[in-house]
Amino acid sequence: MRQRGLSLVSVLLVHVPVAALFRAWRVLAQPLNGGLIQRVFNQPRFGKFQDRLADSALPRFYVIVMPFTLHFLLPCLALLQGRAQIVLLINGARRWERRVLSERFPTLPIFDLWTLPLASVPHGHVINLLLENHRGNFGIVDHDCYVFDDTVFEQLAPASDECLLSLFGEESRSVVLRFPLTYFLFFNAEVLRQLMRRYRVDARLYRETPASARDALASIGLGPATFWKHYHNFRDTLHVLLAVAVAEGLKFRFLSSDDEAPAMHVGGTSIGTHHAKNLCALYAHLRFLELLDDPLLNRRYAFLTAPLRSSAEALAHRDPRNTEWQMLPVVDQLIQRLHDNLKDPACLGSRRQQKGMRSTEIFREF
Repeated sequence: MRQRGLSLVSVLLVHVPVAALFRAWRVLAQPLNGGLIQRVFNQPRFGKFQDRLADSALPRFYVIVMPFTLHFLLPCLALLQGRAQIVLLINGARRWERRVLSERFPTLPIFDLWTLPLASVPHGHVINLLLENHRGNFGIVDHDCYVFDDTVFEQLAPASDECLLSLFGEESRSVVLRFPLTYFLFFNAEVLRQLMRRYRVDARLYRETPASARDALASIGLGPATFWKHYHNFRDTLHVLLAVAVAEGLKFRFLSSDDEAPAMHVGGTSIGTHHAKNLCALYAHLRFLELLDDPLLNRRYAFLTAPLRSSAEALAHRDPRNTEWQMLPVVDQLIQRLHDNLKDPACLGSRRQQKGMRSTEIFREF
């Protein structure tokens, strides 16, 4: 907060207490959102919602809509149009944000996850809702993931021994394995659902490995203190479920492409509150706001980066010795690719036909 130009007094007396209150509330609210509220309200409603979804020859992908992320989400949806059947899951986003989406993408189905105010359902529990209740295979894509290569969507047919298809992966330093990252996934849903029942595990983040899965994880080298991500001391979202899948002989398939970077992902854009975002993250926020140049988003999201108002201001405050700024060329490359791919009106699809709104009102720069 000090790096972005706020006074020490305002940081200590206003921002730190507010951030602490938000943190405490979310620690209390998220277990309820992912537990009781999910079981009693969201699961029955989701079953009925599914019945109303139209059949499509395109693969179905769910995009989770988090609060204060529309500037990242709108380009993501623009790229997905015509490549996938998109379904939006509102997870704590504000009413005005939902209204913007329904106005600008009027043909996209939207399911509202019921949550306590100012809180969301944990990511793993949203995946649980889909795995436990969705009929047929499906994918998920992060709101800040941008897929540029069409051929990725032509490979989404899992074989019987494949539990998951992924676009992003990471080599584990703990065991000899490349594990999938959650930015873009396509699930062999029934196979995973059977494992969930057999091992009594699911897609959530686990601080401790469930007793029912310990032997299976140990058989592939994951002891009590061995994790796929060597920098974690917990089993990240989906890791326990996917580990028992590997133990059962199932495979991951990583999607191929002739493009050196068929997709790009920002990451961390919906984690925590804006109070704790470093200058690098604020620079990314501002670059995306400048990309869209949308007056509504500029006004509504001004508090996220205050007092900074432009990416140039964020750069002016940076410490060149800080290694976090190594991501600068990647963000700039992504913004340029989005500019190049979205400036063609054909890429914007149905967005030109919404309630008389011109495409330049959504992506004004284009």
